[in-house]
Amino acid sequence: MPRPKKRKTMVKAFVFDLDGTLLDTLDDIHSVVNGVFLHRGLDGRTRQEVRQAVGRGVEHLVRTLLPSRAGDSSFISEMSDRIRDTYLEKGSVMTRPYEGIPELLVALQERSIPMAVLTNKPQPSADEAVAVYFPGIEFRMVRGARRGAPLKPDPEASLPVIEALGCNAGSVIMLGDSDVDMDTAVNAGMVPVGVSWGFRDRQLLLSRGARRIVDSPDEILALAEADTISGC
Repeated sequence: MPRPKKRKTMVKAFVFDLDGTLLDTLDDIHSVVNGVFLHRGLDGRTRQEVRQAVGRGVEHLVRTLLPSRAGDSSFISEMSDRIRDTYLEKGSVMTRPYEGIPELLVALQERSIPMAVLTNKPQPSADEAVAVYFPGIEFRMVRGARRGAPLKPDPEASLPVIEALGCNAGSVIMLGDSDVDMDTAVNAGMVPVGVSWGFRDRQLLLSRGARRIVDSPDEILALAEADTISGC
């Protein structure tokens, strides 16, 4: 029997996750979470525990790290608000862009390729991070977590971003480091591409629908220059 043809998708735009994809934020998140926990007399959590809990919003992070209090909605809300406020006030002390990311974004912008950011990071922190670390980059939209609005991987979270890019979802690559990002892309009809340098391992990304895993920003630029991406 003839082998099935690989799918090819025309690349028109890119949507980037933020934490674990564009920015290495884990040490700051870990520090803030443990600071808030210790202030409330709670035990701190390891870097690896925090790493596995991030990605689905602050409330999910708190429930995951404090499972015995997961059913206490007022406590979860209070702790989540404290983490959000402390993170915004404390600033990004240890956060850095991953190597090659600033150069990648400049190169994509020079090629007039539309870009956006879609993250479950709180909107004020997302706006601040993009402004601080990527000045001069013209993202069509920076979409973070907002009260009352759906989060990734709900496809509703992606709709304003795809509309801002002005492309069909099927010609938009969603780049991310987590199962949440791959689920988001699949649910919204975007092309899921995983990055290997973030908070989750490549096998998890592939199991959640990643069409490809890239190991460097140069590979992302190559996708744009090739105009197409072939399925794995």
